[in-house]
Formats: sequence, C-alpha cells, structure tokens
Amino acid sequence: MADKLEIKNQDLVELTTVEGDAEIRNCRTLTNPEGDKIIITGTLRVIDELEVDGSLECGRLESKSRDRITVNGNLKVERSVSIPKGSLEVDGNAEARDIEVGASLVVRRNLECVSAKAGGSVKVEGDAKAQRITGGGSVKIEGNVDVERVTGGGSVGIYGKIKAEELDAGGSGKTATGYIKKVSVGGSFKATDAIEIESLDVGGTAKVGPGSNISSVDIGGTFKAGDGLTFGEIDVGGTVKIEGSATGKSIDVGGTVKVEGDLEVTEGLNVGGTVAVGGNLKSDGKIKVGGTVRAEGRIDTFRIIVGGSIRAEYIKATDGFRLGKRAEVVGFVESKEILIRERARTESLYGTDIRIEERARVGNVYGKTIYIERDAFIEGEILYTDSLESEDGVTFRQEPKKVDQLPPPEQLS
Repeated sequence: MADKLEIKNQDLVELTTVEGDAEIRNCRTLTNPEGDKIIITGTLRVIDELEVDGSLECGRLESKSRDRITVNGNLKVERSVSIPKGSLEVDGNAEARDIEVGASLVVRRNLECVSAKAGGSVKVEGDAKAQRITGGGSVKIEGNVDVERVTGGGSVGIYGKIKAEELDAGGSGKTATGYIKKVSVGGSFKATDAIEIESLDVGGTAKVGPGSNISSVDIGGTFKAGDGLTFGEIDVGGTVKIEGSATGKSIDVGGTVKVEGDLEVTEGLNVGGTVAVGGNLKSDGKIKVGGTVRAEGRIDTFRIIVGGSIRAEYIKATDGFRLGKRAEVVGFVESKEILIRERARTESLYGTDIRIEERARVGNVYGKTIYIERDAFIEGEILYTDSLESEDGVTFRQEPKKVDQLPPPEQLS
C-alpha cells in the first residue's frame, strides 16, 4: 500500500489521482491541472478551509476543523463524509453513503445518500434521495424529494414533489405536492397543491391544497383546505375552513367549521361552536353542534342535536331531531322523533313522535303522536294521525285536525 500523501501550507495544490490516503493542511485551493476531476482512492483528510476547483471523488472525506470545504464541481464519496465541526458546500451533485457536518450542508444540484445530517442547516437546490435527511436548524430542498424521513429542528421546506415516510419539524413544515405517511410539526404546516397524507399532526395551523387526501387530521389550532378535500378523521381544537367541497369520515372540532361548498361525512359531525356550509350538509351518522348550524342547501343526517339556531332549505334527520333551549330553526324539519326545547322557535315540523316543550313557538306541526307542554304557541296548522296531547295555556292559531294519513312532506315544505 502506498504511503499517505501529506501536503501543507500551500496556496495551490495540484493533484490528478492519488492511490491511497491524502492529508491537506492549511492549503487554499486543490485543483487538477489536467482535467476537472480529482480522484483519491482512500481517505482525504482536510485541516483548515479548502476549495476544490472542479469535481472530487474519494473513498472517504473528513475534517476536524470548524472551516468550510467547498467543491466547485460534483462530489462523490464511496463511504462517508465526516465534518463534525465545519461546513460542506458542493456546487454540483453530491453522492455519498453518509454525510455528517457540524454546521451547514449546501448542495447546488442533486443529493443522493443514505443519510445526511447537519447540526445547522441542510440546503439542496436540486432533487434529494436518501433514507434520512436531518437539519438541527432547517432543511430546505428546492426539487423533488424521495426519503424515508426528513427532520428539521426548526423548519422543513420541500418545494418540489415529496415522497416520504415521515416529515418532522419543530417549527414549520412546507411542501408542494406528493405523498407523506406521517407529518409531525410543532407549529405550522402548508402544502400548496394536492397532497396525500396518512397522519397529519400539527400543534398550530395547517393548510393543504385543492384535491388533497388526508386520512387523519389532528390540529391544535386551525385547519384549512382547498376544494375537493377527502379525509378520514378530522380532530381540530379551533377552526376548520374548506374553500369548496369536502367528503370524509368524521369531524370533531372545538370551535367552528366553515365549508364553502358541500360537506359529506359518513360517520358524524361534532362541533362545539358553529357550522356554516355553503351547499348541502350530509352525515350518515350524528350531527351534534353546541352553537349554530347554517346550510345554504339541505341537511340530511341520521340524528341532529343543536344547542343554538339551525337554518337550511330542508332538514331531514331519519332518527331524531333535538333543538336546545331558546334556539331557533329556519327551515322545514322532518324526523322520526322531534324534541323542541322550552322557549325555542321553529317553522314546520314533520315526524312520527313530536314533543314541544313549554313556551316554545312553532309554525306548522305534522305528526303521528304530538305532545305540547304548557304555554306553547302553535302559529300554523296541526295535523296528526294517532294522538295529540296539550297542557294548560297552549295557544292554537288553527284548530288541530286528526287525519287518516299525513300528506307527503314534499307537498308541505
């Protein structure tokens, strides 16, 4: 085996091919006078700052100093790059098994490795392919990314198409489009275009582009999405805003839900505050809202419980409809069981079993069995097929009528 080549204290070092190891100490520039590529078959050890004028290939690259190594061409390392205190900047492509730098890693074109780790920041202006990319401060990749895991202590920004098992950022995460199995971000996350995510877990706010598909959404603050969102479960502490229509499994929100188009859920909608839907609202399960519900179109559901007011063109709950105290309904209500709490106000009610509590004001009532508590006020007509019971003080604008069969609800709404 050849002896290790040692060069020190030179402004310009000229090398072509070195069989074995090389150590370059306190030199300014390394170049190949015969071409644009320098080959070192063994380990290149650099002490102090060094600029490589051209491309570099070596078995291993290492430096113990806090300075920067700059490669003005491509960098290809068979094994690993170890610069635990300094920085690495590559103007071309960078390829290695493992890359570890203490400060910053900059690649002007494409990066390909098993693992890239920087104590400060990672910046790639082209594409990146790796198992793991980690930046203690930030990770920024301008092109497409194919990784198992990308992690930034502060921020992660992917501006091309992403394919990743995990994206993890302490502060903020941003990408354009692609697929991520799991997103964990402490602050905010944004996907500008359609993104597919299996698990989206964000402490603050998140926004995804039109046509996105998110299996699980867990957001502490606000979740925003473009038109055509499909989702599994949405669990948000604050607000959900959708710029168009959305379909999914279930929504559980502490604050408000605002959807500009239609909203359809297969299991249920549970909202502590208000719901506003620009089109139709449909739930195969239960709708439970502590505050108000407003839909510009129809509401179709299995069961609905509303603490405040509700407004829609038509409200149909196949199993049950319950309205809170002092609440208000604007729209025709059809349900198997209807409960109107005290002092509430409604328009027409159509159901099998209807109960109206004291001091409520109701428009028309159509039912099989009807019970009305004291001091309620019925402003329209009452038709019933089986029984009508009313307590003292109930006011009827029209005389109730018992009929053999109720008219179809579509004729009355």
